[in-house]
Amino acid sequence: ALLPHDDKSRAANHPAPGGAAYTPYRCLLPRGLEGILVAGLGISMHRDASALVRMQRDIANQGYAAGVAAAMAAAADLPLRQIDVKALQKHLVEIGNLPEEVLGHEDSFPLPNAEIQKAVEQLGYATNPQEAGQPLAVVLSHRDQALPLLRRAWETGPPSTRLTYARVLGFLGVRDVVPELVEALDAVNEWDARILQGKMAEYAYLPTPIDSLILALGRTRDLRAIPSLLRKLESLDQSVTLSHHRALAIALENIGDTRAAEPLARLLAKPGMQGHAMTSVEPLYNQEVEKRRRLASLREITLARALYRCGDYQDLGKTILRTYQRDLRGLFTRHATAVLTE
Repeated sequence: ALLPHDDKSRAANHPAPGGAAYTPYRCLLPRGLEGILVAGLGISMHRDASALVRMQRDIANQGYAAGVAAAMAAAADLPLRQIDVKALQKHLVEIGNLPEEVLGHEDSFPLPNAEIQKAVEQLGYATNPQEAGQPLAVVLSHRDQALPLLRRAWETGPPSTRLTYARVLGFLGVRDVVPELVEALDAVNEWDARILQGKMAEYAYLPTPIDSLILALGRTRDLRAIPSLLRKLESLDQSVTLSHHRALAIALENIGDTRAAEPLARLLAKPGMQGHAMTSVEPLYNQEVEKRRRLASLREITLARALYRCGDYQDLGKTILRTYQRDLRGLFTRHATAVLTE
């Protein structure tokens, strides 16, 4: 949501930063367990890093490296945490799995303050995911050090960068930026176009710049954001793209103010907004209809969840969630049950 977009990135098949990513050996070692390595999707990582290390070649390379590590430990009669990692890296370099430069790498975290300052400065002028990806990762992984730098950049920077920093600060829970974010959201007269994501585009809509304002306000959990968010909620109906529904639902449930309950119920009462749970076997329609079937269900359960978490209105949120508990699709069933048993 915090990645900026230009015309090129909006039209890209995968409008997100790409490139190679290193996997630390310790990510394969489960905490508190000895004598076991985990490779593939089970490795330790933040969820947003998963796409960078889960593709076929990633899993094949990780699996080979884990196998060599296990063989080294067995041959030397050592625990997995005590093998010679440099020797493992050297072997992987020799067979072409790693570039030679890794032999000189050292653990880089936490980064020095100068690198964090540089990332904050770069973030303010980034215009697309490629430019913003690395500085944003540095900022978010060094939250405590970055916060005062972000605040100073927001307070003293040029007008062209203020809103960028306000968004980031909002996501980090800083309430001082709420008036600026509200002003920016109130100035929006129409929704921006959806940003698709590859073959999952029918339902994996990425947050748009307007969505990022909404989500940032939600993360502040500041009641001053409610009137502006509810004004935007009034403009939603089944014709508006999924990401805008999702952004407002998440923001409102994060704040959890009961004033949002009745407006959310009114939105769910609009034509086409309810009745998308699949509680019995249905004929297999053509691909386009099937995709729309999934999209509407995602929209309905997301809004119902927000309604329920904002105190509900005439039990509508609970009723919809209970219907999804009978959905034949396990993801919807499990999610509805998780919300109702919070």
